[in-house]
Amino acid sequence: MRRAITPAKEEGHLKADVDEEQMLFEIHGLILALHYEARFLQNPGSIARAHAGFEHILQRYGAAPKPTTKTTRPARTAKE
Repeated sequence: MRRAITPAKEEGHLKADVDEEQMLFEIHGLILALHYEARFLQNPGSIARAHAGFEHILQRYGAAPKPTTKTTRPARTAKE
């Protein structure tokens, strides 16, 4: 997971000040919780809660989307 977090940060997909070890710890904890809840306790909805937890991690650590700029094409003429 560390090999995915570090390049994501370098490419601007994550905030510049992200503590990579903390993010890794939280994702790993989520995986362990899912395993325990789904496999051992067989709690319904465990996978949905894990998905929601992961989305929260991404929202907390993810960089704000960069604004997109629209390029305008010149108007076509009748000959085209």
